Amino acid sequence: MHILITGGTGLIGSALSEALRQRGHHITVLTRTAHPSEAGKSFVTSLQDCSEKVDAVINLAGAGLADRRWTRRYKREIFRSRIDLTRELVQWMATQPLPPQRLLSGSAIGFYGASDDAIFDEDSSPGQGFAADLCSRWEEAATTAEEIGVHVTRLRLGVVLAKEGGALNKMTQSFRFGMESWLGSGDQWLSWIHLHDVVRAIEFILTSPAEHKIFNLASPHPVQHRTFAHWAGQCLGTRLKLGVPRLAARLLAGEMAQELLLSGQRVLPVALCAQGFDFRYPVIYPALQNLLTADA
Repeated sequence: MHILITGGTGLIGSALSEALRQRGHHITVLTRTAHPSEAGKSFVTSLQDCSEKVDAVINLAGAGLADRRWTRRYKREIFRSRIDLTRELVQWMATQPLPPQRLLSGSAIGFYGASDDAIFDEDSSPGQGFAADLCSRWEEAATTAEEIGVHVTRLRLGVVLAKEGGALNKMTQSFRFGMESWLGSGDQWLSWIHLHDVVRAIEFILTSPAEHKIFNLASPHPVQHRTFAHWAGQCLGTRLKLGVPRLAARLLAGEMAQELLLSGQRVLPVALCAQGFDFRYPVIYPALQNLLTADA
């Protein structure tokens, strides 16, 4: 297939585009910065530069939610980088003589809002808060492509754990100095997924019969933050344990800390499992061993 990927130079997009290229697909990456073409992969800085027929679009673009404090200005940037780009993408698809057959559009488990005790699957209702509103509007923008006959699949991503980049390095900074730490009570849920399984899951969804319109991309075994801290400490050999008070986290990161760090949600990948996807890293400790230990 000829696959157009937005956000193709980010953490997930880079790994995904390489995996798909190795499978023999031709990849076009929409990026803000020009890059030289490679075998089986080309880069464009404008949708109008993508002149060849596209079979599928994977939409992963967006400013990082946890990259900085949520000021009014950064909130606007987050919305523009996701919702406005998705609308532009759908408008471009509508102008094509043969629109792509598939659109896999990124979203996040923040769609469900925060809860200490609820269990969420793909049929759960949207929650409250900035992240939930963002995800709802992002998905609405993507599903308008159905009006032109495109099959739209929404990918609600959990916290992606990778060797380099992403959340894991930030979450384990103190661990590398011998201190196991967590934020707040540590009882908040972490619905996580190994980068390797994210890539495999997206490829699986792309090449499987389109039986579901929504997929939670998260491990079938979410953990609480203190459990995550324990197993990360086992991998990195920490000597001290220390929780970071809620007030300190709020002072440092404001609203973002409350929604993303001090609260969480327990999300299960019901649709992926029902369609037969086999996780390579379903459990947190082996995943962390692979990502954090030098000999992995």
